[in-house]
Amino acid sequence: MLPTLIALGPIIIRSFGVCLALGLFFGGFVFWKKGREEGVTEEELMDSWLLAALSAFLFSRAGFVLSHWNEFNNWYRILFFTKFPGLSYAGALCGFWLILTFLIIKKRWPVWPLLETAVFSEIVAEIFGWLGRWLAAGAWRWPWELIRAAILIITYLSMTKWEKEYRNLFQPGALLAVYLAVSGGLELGFRHYWEGGILLLAGLLLLINRWGKLGKLKINLFKRKIPTKDSRKKIGFDWH
Repeated sequence: MLPTLIALGPIIIRSFGVCLALGLFFGGFVFWKKGREEGVTEEELMDSWLLAALSAFLFSRAGFVLSHWNEFNNWYRILFFTKFPGLSYAGALCGFWLILTFLIIKKRWPVWPLLETAVFSEIVAEIFGWLGRWLAAGAWRWPWELIRAAILIITYLSMTKWEKEYRNLFQPGALLAVYLAVSGGLELGFRHYWEGGILLLAGLLLLINRWGKLGKLKINLFKRKIPTKDSRKKIGFDWH
């Protein structure tokens, strides 16, 4: 649609790069804002976010190169990302979550609350990323990227509402499970069966693990108290 925003001689600013930068900025802002509520300092939050973003880029690039090895037969093609573009979505997810989880555990932060904080940041960055991919398309086609971005926006708004109104029904980490399940469903919908199946299974298993009070509430609804013969309280004369 609009792959190049500005072209001034050798200076070329592409829409995909701009969207990635915006996603990095606004995603980092969400991570900084929510992370402070957990008692983490601003410097540690931003350092962790930048390291996780860098790891996501490196893993994403490596995943794309390995899956298209015939096209990248020398270091020049591998390293010059702007001239020979290509990123792997699955690689980006692996790089981001592996490094961020490692940093959270290493720094002894509250694991599940910080991972949920990262979920909101990840969704914001993804929305801008898919928007950039749609703009980078050279010709008009069905806007699958916009559809995916719209689903992520709905997911973000829904999770924000659940966090505010229904937090007491779930243990920390349940929103991460919802994100993984939604991502898995999207991957399956776009015929990425391996990635989608793994993400969906991980989300469902984590959701069962972090079910919290909601699961107990549903279980208690099916429990019936059956009065026993000896539980009757006697009042006054008790005739048999």
